[in-house]
Amino acid sequence: MESQNSSRSCKNLFIAVVLMTCFSAMFYMYYEPSVNWLKCPAVPKHDVCGDVCGNICINALKRPNQIQIVNNTCMVNFTSLRHQLTQTEAASSQGDTVLLIWMWPFGQQFDLGICSSMFDIHGCHLTVDKSQFNRAQGLLFHHRDINGDLSNMPKLPRPPFQKWVWMNMESPSNSPQRSNLNNLFNLTANYRQDSDIMVPYGRISENTGGKKHDEIPRKNKLVCWIVSNWNWNHKRSRYYAELKEHISIETYGNHFNKRISNQDYSDVVSSCKFYLSFENSIHKDYITEKLYNPLSLGTVPVVLGPPRKNYEELIPGSAFIHVDDFNSPKELAEHLKLLDQNDDLYRQYFTWREHFVSSAGVFGLEHACRACDHIRRNKNYRVVNDLNSWYWG
Repeated sequence: MESQNSSRSCKNLFIAVVLMTCFSAMFYMYYEPSVNWLKCPAVPKHDVCGDVCGNICINALKRPNQIQIVNNTCMVNFTSLRHQLTQTEAASSQGDTVLLIWMWPFGQQFDLGICSSMFDIHGCHLTVDKSQFNRAQGLLFHHRDINGDLSNMPKLPRPPFQKWVWMNMESPSNSPQRSNLNNLFNLTANYRQDSDIMVPYGRISENTGGKKHDEIPRKNKLVCWIVSNWNWNHKRSRYYAELKEHISIETYGNHFNKRISNQDYSDVVSSCKFYLSFENSIHKDYITEKLYNPLSLGTVPVVLGPPRKNYEELIPGSAFIHVDDFNSPKELAEHLKLLDQNDDLYRQYFTWREHFVSSAGVFGLEHACRACDHIRRNKNYRVVNDLNSWYWG
């Protein structure tokens, strides 16, 4: 009997050793333990636990008995991660369209839950949780944040239903062109009118609220310009150099060693009769906040950019002055001086405000919300075969 018990114990021990060996082999095969696995590196808050160990943190949350395998470095983000995971799962169950923001545009974070309150867009859920890759109907990529070798793009196979959205608000002159982006995206989100999801720098819209504009702000300056990005090769720099010979221009910005804060910006611009809304490069539809901000602040913009016809597709022709309407900077200066002396003529540039209002776009957030809404409403197949020819061609 004693011999049988001993034999049985040895057999059980042998089985236990075999099972442990198999378990260990499977553990190392699938989990690939390393230093990074044991300790999550410090990463930006929006990336939760980062690309290196994010999935491990998520798996730990899903397995209550395994939380202790994750180092305390990740524990500080568990509450945020669980909330994000719960929200996304709830969105999927409710039929909401999920848009994964793969990279914060220029690193600028924004509130992910206000598409409905800001833009009256419903049925959309925004997330930055990359573990939701296979659940997301759309992914948003910011062009200037994509590595040239695409090393920071998704490595997993793209689900057939998933739309990849290319986002860019810089002009072609200020955007690096890359040949490896063709046939990669399904949709474009851009200021261009012919993009799939048009998100301009601003809008002139009907004043449906019945609120009348305040009286034109009091003016104590004639012409103003704020500029930090200075380049003598820019058309605007050369035009300014000649214009200032014929009219006084109040200048601000880093280039002129007169930096102004965001708080002071409105006061400065609204105090000027005219503002030089000069774009840094000339491209189709590239009409930025340099136009829309002065319009909303009660100042007449003097524009240098695409042709007048392009501007008039987006704003009333009587709301601005185009440098192309004059044969020379000297002739423009004479016109501005005439308006300065004739209040009735000057006020004609504000008649559009009786029926319309000017508003600025919301960088990043608006692109994400409108991209998600577009994907929710459009289920057709779409691919951008030649992004380079469309945008840089």
